[in-house]
Amino acid sequence: MKRKKIIAALMMLPILMVGCKKTEENKSEEIGGTIKVVTSRTDADELFEKIEEDFKALYPSVEDIVWESASDYDQYIMTRMNTKDYGDVLFVPFTMNGTPEEYENYFEALGTVKELEEKYIDVTEADYNDVAYGLPAAINTLGIIYNEEVLKKAGVEEMPTSTEEFIEACKKIKENTDAIPFYTNYNKTLGTWGGTLTSYGGDNYRSAMLEAGTAFKEGQPIREIMDLFYELTSNGLTEADPITGDFAKSLQMLADGEVAMIMKGSQDAKMIQSLSTNNSTIKLSPLPVKFNGQTSVAIGAPSVVGINKNSENKATAKAFLEFFISAQSGYADDLGGFSPSKEDLNEEQREIFENSNIVMTSATETPEIDAEYAAIANEVGVGRLTDVLQKVINIGLYPNQNESYTDYVNSLEAKWEAAAKANE
Repeated sequence: MKRKKIIAALMMLPILMVGCKKTEENKSEEIGGTIKVVTSRTDADELFEKIEEDFKALYPSVEDIVWESASDYDQYIMTRMNTKDYGDVLFVPFTMNGTPEEYENYFEALGTVKELEEKYIDVTEADYNDVAYGLPAAINTLGIIYNEEVLKKAGVEEMPTSTEEFIEACKKIKENTDAIPFYTNYNKTLGTWGGTLTSYGGDNYRSAMLEAGTAFKEGQPIREIMDLFYELTSNGLTEADPITGDFAKSLQMLADGEVAMIMKGSQDAKMIQSLSTNNSTIKLSPLPVKFNGQTSVAIGAPSVVGINKNSENKATAKAFLEFFISAQSGYADDLGGFSPSKEDLNEEQREIFENSNIVMTSATETPEIDAEYAAIANEVGVGRLTDVLQKVINIGLYPNQNESYTDYVNSLEAKWEAAAKANE
């Protein structure tokens, strides 16, 4: 691309003059001139060029879009934001999640949460005091990526919606095919299961657990995921030696039908489809759990887009943001997701949102609840779900070398109760 810049992390750039020479009044109202867009994507030159071409076709007065990208984006942009020159449109750094009160110092308010919810999905990724300062670049979903051919060969006609059904499906796969029923990705992606806790317990599962005073009794979100992994491993339904497993290899094995299922996001499903000789057989299903009687669909944003409050070309920046996150730009599809714009939902997506329990992959709690939950979880040693699930996998696979699963659960429950009392 003619003006694309790839920026090394923390390398400050010369300030580029953006915008066209107009009066202050016209500058804020007209869509035209030049804007600078800063992203974390260093691999999307052709895509960005197409987006620029299509945006200019809509707004012929736009002269240029200057694209800048950083490989270590959060660290880079947080440093850049010490100046006023950090682009007109940019990805909101996830680092700022911990200090949402700072959004208004750097980003233009896009509207109230209530207003934006009428038009968009997931508008609270970068909000404070009911005002949104960023919108999702795409909506991705977490779920079970599966090879439909393998499941059909095993006699599984429909994807399971509960732990019990999921285990039964895996047993059929083991009995009737040569495929590994479920690949755990022990060393690489167990942490992703942290994003599924809302599917098992709702957006406010943390406050519910704190109020209940328990985290490991049956039915609690962490316990449900632990039970799933224990059933999988103790019944020999996973890769034989997860500790030496290979994440990249598992994706190709799923594409080739050597693995039946993994847990990952919609962006990964798109990549696995590209590895398959028959990409239509690779599909994504919601997690095998229902919450409040409905199938849970966990959604989240891989990136959030905002407008620099110091931009001298806010009208064009706003128009570009709206175009960038629309289905028309193709950016969401490139990420294996879909646009957050409700009017862009197709019939299948609309049905999912109308008939499923939609939850965010990040719990929507108050800072006080988050702090209390984190203090207790860290004291118990379950702040990282990866650690818990690795332990459960080891117990399931190697029972003679570990304490029993029941003893492990009971020990965690006792620690949680003690930590909860100490943090009252």
